[in-house]
Amino acid sequence: MRIAVLSDTHMMKPSQALIHAYEQIMQDLDAVLHCGDITGEQVFSFLNAHSRFYAVAGNMDSGQWADSLPRKTTVRLGEFHVGMIHGFGLGSGPLAEKVVAGFSDQNLDLACYGHTHKRLFEPDEYAFPVLNPGSFALPKGSPPGFACVELRPGRQPEVEWIDLS
Repeated sequence: MRIAVLSDTHMMKPSQALIHAYEQIMQDLDAVLHCGDITGEQVFSFLNAHSRFYAVAGNMDSGQWADSLPRKTTVRLGEFHVGMIHGFGLGSGPLAEKVVAGFSDQNLDLACYGHTHKRLFEPDEYAFPVLNPGSFALPKGSPPGFACVELRPGRQPEVEWIDLS
């Protein structure tokens, strides 16, 4: 199973980069996950055209469309369980540790979060792999982009970073 994981798009309407990435990569994947700070309803609607689009609300999301999004969720993708949270409000210290603690009662194949705008993939550090795809538009320390993740039974997720620049 191949999925796109993105976060922190911070745009009011789909940019040419988002449209291109969706048409060239995301639309053909099994699922698209957004870890919050979508910001604009038009971006939400655009991504929601994917038949298996999942999103959580970030601290910059507001409006009726955002009010319907959970702050934290676990999605089942075939036989895989993926936890999603934005990460805002989890306190100080390493955010990945807080994310893992927040899902400690679940048997996940992957936990995804955003908020920091910094890419991170820790496949072996915690009880389950943890991924932050960075920011689609406003990255810190990496190019703008997202992650393509391959999930296979009995194996660690494989992450391919998709750079937009």
